[in-house]
Amino acid sequence: MPKFIISLYIGGHDTNLSVYNGDEIITFECERIFGNRYFSLEYLTPSEQKGIFNYIKNILKKKGIDPPSYDVGITDWESEMGNEDILSIFKEVFPINEFYPMPHHMAHSAGAFYSSGFDQALVLSHDGGGDDGTWCAFNLTKPVSIFEYIEHQISQNPFSTKYSCIGRCIEEIRPAPHSALRQRLQPNAHISAPNNLAHPRLNSLDQSVAGKLMGLAAYGSFNKELFDKCIDYFSVTQKEEEHPCTPYVPKFWKHFYQIMGEGVKGREAYDLAFNAQRAFEEYFLQLFSTIFDPYKHKNVCLTGGGALNVVLNERLSKDYPAVNFFIPCSPSDSGLSYGMIAHHLLVTGQTPSTIADPMYSGFPVLDKESLPYILSQRAWQKVTPALLAAELERGKIIGVCRGDSETGPRALGNRSILADPRNPKAKDALNSKVKFREWYRPFAPICPVEKADTFFETSPNASYKYMSFSPPVRSEYQKKLPAITHVDGSSRLQTISASQNSFIYEVLEEFEKLTNIPILINTSFNTKGRAILTRYLTAIQILDSTELDAVVLEDFYIAK
Repeated sequence: MPKFIISLYIGGHDTNLSVYNGDEIITFECERIFGNRYFSLEYLTPSEQKGIFNYIKNILKKKGIDPPSYDVGITDWESEMGNEDILSIFKEVFPINEFYPMPHHMAHSAGAFYSSGFDQALVLSHDGGGDDGTWCAFNLTKPVSIFEYIEHQISQNPFSTKYSCIGRCIEEIRPAPHSALRQRLQPNAHISAPNNLAHPRLNSLDQSVAGKLMGLAAYGSFNKELFDKCIDYFSVTQKEEEHPCTPYVPKFWKHFYQIMGEGVKGREAYDLAFNAQRAFEEYFLQLFSTIFDPYKHKNVCLTGGGALNVVLNERLSKDYPAVNFFIPCSPSDSGLSYGMIAHHLLVTGQTPSTIADPMYSGFPVLDKESLPYILSQRAWQKVTPALLAAELERGKIIGVCRGDSETGPRALGNRSILADPRNPKAKDALNSKVKFREWYRPFAPICPVEKADTFFETSPNASYKYMSFSPPVRSEYQKKLPAITHVDGSSRLQTISASQNSFIYEVLEEFEKLTNIPILINTSFNTKGRAILTRYLTAIQILDSTELDAVVLEDFYIAK
């Protein structure tokens, strides 16, 4: 009989649940069920929480997963310590024989190592904070019998969150209404009420700030005064360690209080973003050098929310060419429930090959019953890779909703919007007329893995299949690929193989036949402020309410 395992991450944001049935892991990111980004169970009533668990249970039933009880249940340590009521509801809906908590960064690191394919690696997890700090490291070798922390000295410095806090000083980035935020963040407030400022409700007001700051940074230039302020803010003192995971320390008010209130824009904002990014990289590299052993560490996994910084990741791949780098598809908290199960499988000696890559281990489309109705109301034709490539070559912007969902924050072909990267107007059109997001946000290219080196300055020691690095577009192709070439010449590349996604791979092949370019724009199928979709009807709503030209729903092509 298979051994059923279930895991739950509650958190202040990104609630997610995973189930292992002896053959596969299925991950449910609650934001994709309800459409609200960074969704958290913490803010719902008990009846709503129970309704969500029952909803997930019904999805599992449809997939044939309905055991009378689960052998093992796992949750994050923070949830165990502060959300007993939610856990009681969870265990009522999903009866569990054995239940235990797991430290935050241990779960991050297990998920990264398990999906890396490495037999041995240095695993670094860094983010805004968990019960075991903000920065943790492990030396892991298969078979894994125990996880032992090898670095803890700066574990309470949330420099990843500090990076985001600088972004909240920039008018083109910071979330609204900003006045309410500033009212709650007065100088020295951390001294009288550190717990309030460390609360996820505050620190996760807009988890997308870091990504926006990284995109805007490419428009700025080096300024020593700003760089020094950022480095000083990222650095931690012993006194600040008394307020764990709190980014609003005296150095923040010293350097940024004035601009926090008024906000900066234009050149001043671009330079602040550039120097915050540069300081983030330099501070990370300082910490990395205290742990990394070039004679011992040939493989490195990076995880935690901080590992979403693709610019830093690319720099690491170039600075350490003899080291293999891997970032999982879901390094942020949205991957923690997967990591909990991965940890259990690792320490119990189980490594099923079928679940080593969680790329498409999300849940299926949730309104499959709506497809016949949609097809009865719309003109459609059967989609083929050749048809889709021809439509893209004509300049159409097309949304794709096929198969099971990806896991993590990136759309990797199953919940994507595709467009022609040669079109110089495509970026602005996508940002302003489809996605409704900021003008400076870049778009990622998707390319067959074996052809990526022709068009991009890839690092042979990095895995690009999850959009985790930002290699430069080769100079001779930058003008030919304006829609995926960022202002600094970089790109957030995703590579694809036929075994990973045969449909998208064949579309790229057909597009190359028409254009000599085996590359497409690939961005997530959603609009600003909404989670990546998981319903056909949402795809139709976006088609009707934006300047999207067509959608692919499984094997059907529906155009305006």
